[in-house]
Amino acid sequence: MFSKLLLALSLPLLLASATSAQSSTAVLRPAAAPSAAPALLDVAVSDSSTTYLVFGGPVSLVDVGMANNYLVKIEANAVFVRARRKSAPPTPILIRYGSKYWMGRLVYVNRPVLQLYDFQKDGALSVSSGTSEGTAAGAAPENELALDKEREKKVAVEGKLSQLRKTREEHQAVAVVDNDLVLSLANVRNDKDFTYLRFKVINHSAIDYNVDFTDFQLVENAHKKFLARKKNEARRPLAPSGGLANQVVTGRTTGYLTYAIPLYAATDRGYLEVTLRELNGARVLVLPVPSRVINRASTI
Repeated sequence: MFSKLLLALSLPLLLASATSAQSSTAVLRPAAAPSAAPALLDVAVSDSSTTYLVFGGPVSLVDVGMANNYLVKIEANAVFVRARRKSAPPTPILIRYGSKYWMGRLVYVNRPVLQLYDFQKDGALSVSSGTSEGTAAGAAPENELALDKEREKKVAVEGKLSQLRKTREEHQAVAVVDNDLVLSLANVRNDKDFTYLRFKVINHSAIDYNVDFTDFQLVENAHKKFLARKKNEARRPLAPSGGLANQVVTGRTTGYLTYAIPLYAATDRGYLEVTLRELNGARVLVLPVPSRVINRASTI
């Protein structure tokens, strides 16, 4: 009788000990090895030219790890990237387009690059020439965004820009003055594909002005009525298809900049906004060029 009672009392304790042992064994089991994360794609970036990344939706966010070392600009579904200085260290970049995310790594390349990374097909890299391995290592695929990628057209554009550099100045009235710098429109010409622009930069300061980014935007519906706000103002970015990169206007001197942009006829309520950004400084020059000046320009 006593032995049966002792067995009845000890049975729950034995069951609890067995359960505890099983739990301990389950906890001590080695965890499964995590799967290796996929390697980030290296995007070749230079301080003397721009790298383009194009996605299948509007870009709403760009986060660069070392933001102080790179210049980034968003235009619709494209991202423009350029290194601020030579030998910039590699850094990750995160981009949100539409409802998706893409992550890669910016890698400085010690040579000019003019290239397109096309991610429009399901976020996968599409290259028109070369291999994906060459692109990941920093090779420059053919730039489909450049309007002058054809050799013959590029030669023709550069030839007309060279001709424009020899023309006498004609539009001194279209000018802006800021920070001891004067930016003015010297000449403008059109052909069936491009608008050719020549700008004059007078540097009254003692510090060289190194032109880094030159932005062109066509602004429409910019006029407003008295005491009324602007309505439906639209901006259309125009990527330059000719001209030299990183042009320097030394202190106390005058320099000239020439560019070719895609031909686009604006209305009387529009204008071309030209923005010069300095490489190592904050002196930004913004020059509005009235549309009538471009629309009435002579052909070249």
